[in-house]
Amino acid sequence: MNEFMNQGINKKCPRCGAPFVCHHENPAICQCAGIHLTENARAYLRTHYRDCLCRKCLEEVNNFS
Repeated sequence: MNEFMNQGINKKCPRCGAPFVCHHENPAICQCAGIHLTENARAYLRTHYRDCLCRKCLEEVNNFS
């Protein structure tokens, strides 16, 4: 695994504006690891956002969907 993958990508959540580090290339250490989204949450995310959300927002969307 290269160093870039360990560092992740600094992002800003498009839903709440919070900064977070995305490790999309290494899901085992990504901030969203372990969140099992419902089908409704997945559909909502696909239609409303084009980029990653922070863990808090993913959990909130998952709970409301």
